[in-house]
Amino acid sequence: MAGITLGQIGRPRAHCTHRRPALWALMLSTLALAVAVPSAGAGVGWCRADPVLVIDGQLADVFVSARFDDLTKVKGPTEIVVSTPVGVDIRLAVATVGFGHGEKVRFEESESLKVTADGIELRIKVRVPAGSDDMPILVEFAPQVVGLLQPTASEGTANEWISLRSLL
Repeated sequence: MAGITLGQIGRPRAHCTHRRPALWALMLSTLALAVAVPSAGAGVGWCRADPVLVIDGQLADVFVSARFDDLTKVKGPTEIVVSTPVGVDIRLAVATVGFGHGEKVRFEESESLKVTADGIELRIKVRVPAGSDDMPILVEFAPQVVGLLQPTASEGTANEWISLRSLL
């Protein structure tokens, strides 16, 4: 089991190829924040945290959304666990501040997940610690640029693990 927390991120490598995906990821995430609104209701303001991952050389966003009015209820860092098949390269390209408490992003390898002709099977679990168990949370996974238009999504509440499966 390999894991990365925000505090363990080292200096970026000197290769320009590592900077370019991170820059694109940052620009795409900013665009997604500006135009995307979760499906949880008109007139309700939502806040979105979206760490950007590089999985086998492909960019992907994990969007975690909470209602703007609920942000003061968040009590700790958002926990994100991304499971991939054994041997798949995965990195955190761009971290965010979560909902004001940071993020703990961890990567795990799972023998039950496979690389198939259709893509790479992924399992994503997210937990937002909060002072209220009824605080709605939306988790979305958007692979590459096209995935921003129709991300895989799962809804739940704070203090529980919200899980989704997707293909990259």
